Amino acid sequence: METISVSKLKAHISAELKRVERGIELIVMEHKRPVAKLSPVNTDAFFIREAACRYAYKSLDPLVSTDPLQLLEEERGE
Repeated sequence: METISVSKLKAHISAELKRVERGIELIVMEHKRPVAKLSPVNTDAFFIREAACRYAYKSLDPLVSTDPLQLLEEERGE
């Protein structure tokens, strides 16, 4: 496991991320103190599956039966 400073990581983020993709683990250091760990992601853990059905609900009932504009007008006394 290697260490890298925040400033070096910011300056070379693309190159360092490519190294992480290849399997290198990095400990990110800020003022000689470890603050984060970068490690490769197991892409086998991420998968996309088909939805059971296209929509859960064909239509939803309105939340209120009254027109919101009418409620505002009543509240304002118009």
